[in-house]
Amino acid sequence: MSADNRTPPIRRATAAATLAVTALALTACGANTLQERSKPTITLDQAKTQIDGYLADVLAKLPVRPASTPAAFFDQECDANDIGPHGRQQTSRGYDFGDVSSDLKAQAVTDYRTYLTGQGFQPVQDPPGLRADWVRLKNPQNDFLAVLDGTSASGHDLSLKISSPCLWPTGTPAK
Repeated sequence: MSADNRTPPIRRATAAATLAVTALALTACGANTLQERSKPTITLDQAKTQIDGYLADVLAKLPVRPASTPAAFFDQECDANDIGPHGRQQTSRGYDFGDVSSDLKAQAVTDYRTYLTGQGFQPVQDPPGLRADWVRLKNPQNDFLAVLDGTSASGHDLSLKISSPCLWPTGTPAK
């Protein structure tokens, strides 16, 4: 390999990180065109109810219990770089399980995957080279995303988060 064909490790890492962030932003809201993103959606309150339902169902299947009460809902405007239109929001909520043993983490990952894939969720493929410590599953019917984070690294807390797709807060597109 000539010197011109080698890519320095820092440059490869930067390129992989940029690719990962771009891929996450492009897939964050599910809809792929401006026309699809301008259609009515469920409301923010309906999304919160759906999230709480998913969280309760997943928690019932896991071998670990949360270390605290659920986090408050986190609402945010959808990324302005996602082809618009502006004014749509996402909401998410989750639990922290604290520092969980490796054995319990492995069982939690298995139970999480088994339950959600049985409910129609599908794995989200991360860009090659991204070292992720999470398992992300997405429901292709409604674009809700479930993330079990801290799954492999010891010393990292295990957490569960469910996020809605981008939606109109009242369900009706802004005029």
